[in-house]
Amino acid sequence: MTPSLKKCSFWICAALIAFFAVGGAFIGFRSSRSNQLEQAREDAVRGAWYKASKQYRSFLDEFPEDHGVRLEFGELLKPMNSEAALKELFKIPPSTPEYPEAIRHIAYIAVVGQQDDLAENALRKLDQICPDDAGVALSLAELCYRSKRYAESLPRVEQAARLQPDRAQTWLLLAEVLDHLKRPGDMLQPLRKAIQLDSDLYPAHANLAYALRFSGLLEEAEAEAGWCLARQPEDILVRRWLAMILRDRGQYDDAMKEIRLAIARSPTDVDCRIVEAELLLFRGDAEEAYNVLMPLYRVHSNRRDFLSCLASAAATSGRREESRRYRQEIAHIIEELAAQKDPSLLVPEDSPN
Repeated sequence: MTPSLKKCSFWICAALIAFFAVGGAFIGFRSSRSNQLEQAREDAVRGAWYKASKQYRSFLDEFPEDHGVRLEFGELLKPMNSEAALKELFKIPPSTPEYPEAIRHIAYIAVVGQQDDLAENALRKLDQICPDDAGVALSLAELCYRSKRYAESLPRVEQAARLQPDRAQTWLLLAEVLDHLKRPGDMLQPLRKAIQLDSDLYPAHANLAYALRFSGLLEEAEAEAGWCLARQPEDILVRRWLAMILRDRGQYDDAMKEIRLAIARSPTDVDCRIVEAELLLFRGDAEEAYNVLMPLYRVHSNRRDFLSCLASAAATSGRREESRRYRQEIAHIIEELAAQKDPSLLVPEDSPN
């Protein structure tokens, strides 16, 4: 072999030796990395959370750009330490495939922890990424509802109902939003849809009794109230609505019977006392109506419906000046509410929501 060939052969062998040496180290490196991750996962499955967390942290200290593992770790931390989970999830950048799932976990943690600002921020980001996600739309609707932004909640819950029309609770939420927007007549369709999907959904039947009464469909309203009371006879709110429905139908004695049953269960319920006083006025017992309401004045003098009934009882029982004063107080309350420009404050007092 010529010297040049020997030299060439030497360098080839040296290169091969170096290659196998590096290759062996790389294989060992990959194996070590894989083993560490598998160990972390096995510890997590066994419920050895502290040990698993240490393995994950050690792995991510060495490989901080492995966003898939960071997402995995954030999800592992969620039920144990939500703040630590958020810290890991926030490290996943928007440019990565893992980002949408990370934001979803952030939104979940924030919603469960009632961190509404963080939840809304995360959900709005998700809404941009997944504009047709019913869960995102519903979550945003619920957040807006919880913070009394009913007009903002409405298009979100309508979108959620459109995207996922087979969920009864979504239709129920839509009805409640409409109620807060002073649209009780529009509650009928979503409530009937909710009942169609879940015939035993009690809140839907109760709300339907209320909405039917406001829509003047008194016979149907009475049937719905009866359905509710057959299942929950202790429901004071529905029993009061039944009394009001019967009153509206001119069945004053039956209405008084129902409201007295409600009062027997809850003697301090001012709404029931107002209905009782109204029935007494219909019956011509103005003095008794006045005596029912007057002891409640100090606590409930900020309510229009209470003051209106008390003013009527005072006027009918011969207390004209007193009645005039109550009506002035009503006018003052209306002026204050108008100044606040919050339509939700003008919802009828007997609203279920």
